[in-house]
Amino acid sequence: MSEGRPVGAVMKALMYMGPKQLELREVPIPETGDDGILVRVRAATTCGTDVKTYLRGHPKMPPPALLGHEFAGDIVKVGRAVERFRPGMRVVAHNSAPCGECFYCKHAQGNLCENLVLNFGAFAEYVAVPGPIVRLNTYELPEGFPYERAALMEPLSTVVHGQGQIRIQPGESTAIIGAGPIGLMHAQMARVRGASQIIVVDLVDERLRVAADLGATRTINGAREDAGDVVRQLAGGRGVDVAIEATGTSEGWMQALEVCRRGGRVLWFGGLKSGAKVDVDAEKVHYGEVSLFGTFHSTPRDVYAAYGLIVGGIVDTAALISARLPLGEVEKALEMMSRGEVVKVAIVPDVGIAPVR
Repeated sequence: MSEGRPVGAVMKALMYMGPKQLELREVPIPETGDDGILVRVRAATTCGTDVKTYLRGHPKMPPPALLGHEFAGDIVKVGRAVERFRPGMRVVAHNSAPCGECFYCKHAQGNLCENLVLNFGAFAEYVAVPGPIVRLNTYELPEGFPYERAALMEPLSTVVHGQGQIRIQPGESTAIIGAGPIGLMHAQMARVRGASQIIVVDLVDERLRVAADLGATRTINGAREDAGDVVRQLAGGRGVDVAIEATGTSEGWMQALEVCRRGGRVLWFGGLKSGAKVDVDAEKVHYGEVSLFGTFHSTPRDVYAAYGLIVGGIVDTAALISARLPLGEVEKALEMMSRGEVVKVAIVPDVGIAPVR
């Protein structure tokens, strides 16, 4: 059952006002609609998209805009048409849902949906989850399961989708360029899929230490070693079977292609700016039969798999949380991420906020 929203009820929320301009404001608690739910945020995690938006803006988030899209919390209200959920349930929700009816959805490519429903605003005390996301991409958490670990379901679902493209086989060698949150999740998925070598390249020793803890067989600091030469030597002088780019830079894209063997596969995971160009050695791709894969977002099937990997303890998301900060320090968290000082930060809204009645 839905409840009437109290007149004048407000919450604290982080507003993006432009590059390097964030404000903590009091705004109205959002409406849920008949098919939506209202969640009290218990933990919201920072991600690379938040950092990019903070530093230079984002085409899908013109200011002023609410930030944050990875979260978990407690349901405080449900719309009258909601059947599977009730107030008091602990949940994690994805930040999008496909329509199920457009050309791409009918081709089982819901990640490319023409009518994709997006949801932002997790850096707040409350967040409303739209009906399509409630129906397709929201899950109840086991009792006692940490909110901050569950909040990584959205980014992990995109990794699951990319892994479905590249299809690492048992015994294959894998190189991952970039040891941020995405690269570290790819390293874990490579282990789950049975890769014999998991080589992780980055410029930050702390991230490489985490990679080693999570199962990387070899880590390389590209600031001190020639990563391309080392990777090829480790992979028998030919290069690896699978190379995954997780930096979101053109240099990372090219390095992934450089370290891949003839007949191998390259996954370009990190997005570049619109209009960006990369120079590809056509001879290597054509005569070397290197397969190139692009990847974007995830489908409900990927979200379901990510949820199971997290709550089943198969993918360790706790290791990716480097720090915890209150809602008023999101800017500090994003600056720390931009400098490579942390992997992810869990934003935990202040304790003792007034409940929605």
